[in-house]
Amino acid sequence: MTSAATMPGPRARPARAGDSLRRRLLLFLLVPVSITVVLVSVLVYAVASRYSDRVYDEGLLEDAYGLAKVLKATDSDALSPQAAFLLEYNKLGHNYYSVRSLRRGVLSASHEAIPPGPAPRLDGDAQFYDTAIGGVRSRAVALAVPAPADPSDTLVVTLAETVQDRQLRAQQILLMSILLQLVLTAVLLALMWSGVSRGLRALDPLIGRLARHGQELVPVGDVPVPAEIRPLSATIDALLERIRRLFVSQEHFIADAAHQLRTPLAGLALHAERARSSADEGQRADALAQVQVLTMRLARTATQLLALSRAQAPVEAAAPMAPLRLDQLVPEILGEHVARAMRADVDLGYEGPDEALTVRADAYALHDALGNLIDNALSYVRRGGTVSVALRRHGESARVSVDDDGPGVAESALPRLGDRFFRAPEAIEGGTGLGLAIVRRIADRHDARVAFARSCLGGLRVELDFPLIAPDAPSGRVAPLIAEPR
Repeated sequence: MTSAATMPGPRARPARAGDSLRRRLLLFLLVPVSITVVLVSVLVYAVASRYSDRVYDEGLLEDAYGLAKVLKATDSDALSPQAAFLLEYNKLGHNYYSVRSLRRGVLSASHEAIPPGPAPRLDGDAQFYDTAIGGVRSRAVALAVPAPADPSDTLVVTLAETVQDRQLRAQQILLMSILLQLVLTAVLLALMWSGVSRGLRALDPLIGRLARHGQELVPVGDVPVPAEIRPLSATIDALLERIRRLFVSQEHFIADAAHQLRTPLAGLALHAERARSSADEGQRADALAQVQVLTMRLARTATQLLALSRAQAPVEAAAPMAPLRLDQLVPEILGEHVARAMRADVDLGYEGPDEALTVRADAYALHDALGNLIDNALSYVRRGGTVSVALRRHGESARVSVDDDGPGVAESALPRLGDRFFRAPEAIEGGTGLGLAIVRRIADRHDARVAFARSCLGGLRVELDFPLIAPDAPSGRVAPLIAEPR
């Protein structure tokens, strides 16, 4: 049996130097935070541009109303050079104006004409529109007022300004917003780093518990951990339990092997010494005969120990189950023991079903179990005795029963049959106490029921009930009828 320390398994991916749960969590958080910063920046720029346009439009409209009041106050249709200069002055761009009569045309204007826009009504609101003056984007407003010199005439007062100033203000707001967001993001990342670090400290009790116990396979489930970590601790406990069972199985196997092999080996040494030192030919022949008997016993014990080891193997290491027809397998296994039964003058009979009985099983393990049952029965019957094997449908199960007319087992000992190395007081010499233990372990792996009772023939009756499956159940491949030795 392979020790747990050297058991082959999936090779773990080597940890990279940069692997860090804390760093991964922060990166996962940093991506959505960065996307949020970009989206917020776009939204802030849009809002700032809209707000800047609104403020500048209000100022432009106030200037248009101011120009109209100046024209009305001076009772003139033209502006003085000083007023025109003030209207056109703009620190970051340029302003334009135009005073146009609906009857007389343009009365006064800046050196670059403002493209006409929507015509305002005398009793209506001012008209804002976007335009381009000298190839530069501009914003204009047109206002209709009565002509001071001729009340029957209408003047259209138009003011325009380039949009550089508006864009600059929006960019300044955006820059301040980005700076604030970067500061906020840095603070959030620092807080997240601290929070993640504190959160990961919840693993410290679990790590400390594992470190303190070293090689002891002690469960860690009683360590207080957050709910998100409980599946991890439960998985660790399950792994530790599997390793513990493997260690226990290994220790039992070593102890069983030592216990079972010690006596035959000691006997071999004793009789070999007798054969070597004895001058009597008869004593030498007797010693060699005992050596042969003990050698056969040793080989049988080793075979049963290996079978028990396979039967006790973890489920993960066991061979896969496949559909198997018991009505074909049982007679084949029975045929392997016919020669022995004939040599012992034992009536070995079989009663089979009239239908196919299919179960899901490990063919090798089932071969071990049924072979041990028949071998056990043949070992206990007297010469000229009877062993009867039957296979029948029993409800939703396939029942294999083995009856013999041997000495049987006392009622008080029946519950202990199947325990390793238990041998009833009526047991014959040379037995190992492993045959029925192998049967019980294999039955457990197949969800089969095993029962021991008094046989109607007078000896022991062993029953194995296997759950039946449909003959056409999906299986991938059909298991062989006869299992080759492993």
